[in-house]
Amino acid sequence: MNTLKLIPVFLFFTSAAVLANTKTFYADVQVTDMDPTSNFIWERENKNTPKYPVELARSGIRGCAVLSFNISDSGKTENVEVINSFPKKHIGKYSRKMLKKWKWVPSATVTETTSEKRTLRLDFCMGGESTQQAEMVCKQQAKLACG
Repeated sequence: MNTLKLIPVFLFFTSAAVLANTKTFYADVQVTDMDPTSNFIWERENKNTPKYPVELARSGIRGCAVLSFNISDSGKTENVEVINSFPKKHIGKYSRKMLKKWKWVPSATVTETTSEKRTLRLDFCMGGESTQQAEMVCKQQAKLACG
């Protein structure tokens, strides 16, 4: 019976030791238009930096994806296709899922809305000792080839 009483105490101290060794990781997601132009019909409704997927962050997965998609004449994301991603198994899946949720609003210069074909690159980066450093790492990564 004494052994049973020691096990929970041991597990408690092990858990506390693991928690004490946790480190803060900073992450960033860069969105880059692959065909930059000022003639876009649609722009993202929420222009904030997209949230790094928790599952990718926990696994330490970083990388990039290039996606092609349509924006309908009502501003809905449709026909999302992963053109390239690295690593293939994870980043493409999460990028596609993220992009499908985005809402689009007409650009301020547009008088009539129609559907639009777009290609975006999403870079998922982690590193540095602050959000600003993670963002700088991501901007440098976005200049490299994806894949």
